[in-house]
Order: sequence, then structure tokens, then C-alpha cells
Amino acid sequence: MGLFRPYERKEAGASSDQIATLTPKGQKAAEKEAAREAKASQPEVAVETTSETTGSGKIQVARKAGPTRSRRQAEADRMERLHPTLTPKQQRKAASKARQQQRLEAMDKVENSPERQLTRDYVDTRWTVNEFLFPAMILVMAASMATMSNVALSSYIVLSVWVLIAVGVIQAVIMWRGLKKVLQQRYPKASLKGLPMYMFSRSIMIRRFRQPGPRIKRGDPI
Repeated sequence: MGLFRPYERKEAGASSDQIATLTPKGQKAAEKEAAREAKASQPEVAVETTSETTGSGKIQVARKAGPTRSRRQAEADRMERLHPTLTPKQQRKAASKARQQQRLEAMDKVENSPERQLTRDYVDTRWTVNEFLFPAMILVMAASMATMSNVALSSYIVLSVWVLIAVGVIQAVIMWRGLKKVLQQRYPKASLKGLPMYMFSRSIMIRRFRQPGPRIKRGDPI
């Protein structure tokens, strides 16, 4: 028996080593993960804790607060959390928000086109008469009201506004011709649709209020 016991220990150690070598390294981790997923998929049971007095004192006893939910109910609750049911008002609000987001994305895509960027730079790099048109009109209105008693002077002031508008239109036409040549040289396949009005609308805005803001200084090459 003394000789047999060491032999049994050796065999036991060898068999355990053999089992360890035959078992894949990630099998235990996979078994733990499967057990965790099975536990998470089981229906939740509502439990309430009550206190009961016994001979040894008060103890906490856990009891079910209601019937155990079925797997179908648990799955329905999970889907409700992922995709909540919206009221008609919430649906309209979500649809309106989605449409607004689509419009903003489309606008950003158009504004970031190379031809529009070039148009903005072409306008921002030079002085234009049109950007002073709105402030001039405000001053003219104030001056005409102040000189209502003098009809001749008031007429000259109003006439100066029309002269300023005419100069702005002439300058816009000249600017468009120059911009059109630059566009055809750099982007010959670009569409020119809407660019003249885009250039004019940007030129009549005061520089600090233009959106997107200017990225180059006046006089810089484009």
C-alpha cells in the first residue's frame, strides 16, 4: 500500500494536467458569459422586503410582490424601452425635427460646395458699394425727414439713394463677369445656377454680419 499511494497521486496529477491541457483556454470564460446572458434573459421578478419578528429578533424576508412576468412580457418591455411608443403630438414633433435636420444637412452640403466657397471669397476680398446700401438708406430716410421743410434739398437726398443703387448694380454686374471667368477656369463643370443672386445677396450684407463668416481679408488673393 505504501508503494501504491504515491502511484495514485501521480496518476491523479497526470490526469488533472491532461484535462487542463485538453480544455480550451477560453472555454471557462465562454461558459461564464453564456450563464450571464441566460440570467439576463430570464424574466425579472418583482420582490418586496418585509420585516418579521421572531424569537431571535427582527429579520428581513424577501417575498414576491406580484406574479412572475413571462418571457414574452419581458421582451415586450425591452422593445418598448428601445422603441418607445409616441403620441401623435410627439410623432409630429419628431417628424418636424427630422425634416429640419435634413434641411440643415442639405444647406450645409450646398454651402460647402467649392463654387460657393469661391463666390464668398471673391466677394469678401473686395470693397463693394452694396454693403453700404442699407446704412445709406437709413441715413437718407433720417435726412429726408429732417429736411421736409426744404423740398429741393429733400429731393436731392432721395436722388442720391437712387444714384447709389445704380452704382451698386453696375458694380455687381462687373463683379459677376469677373467671378464667372474665375469659376470657368477653376471649376469648368460647376453649375452657375443661383450663383449671381448668391453673390449679390452676400455683397449687400455688411461684412461682419455675413454667414458663413469671411475667411480671408480684403485685398487677399483668392
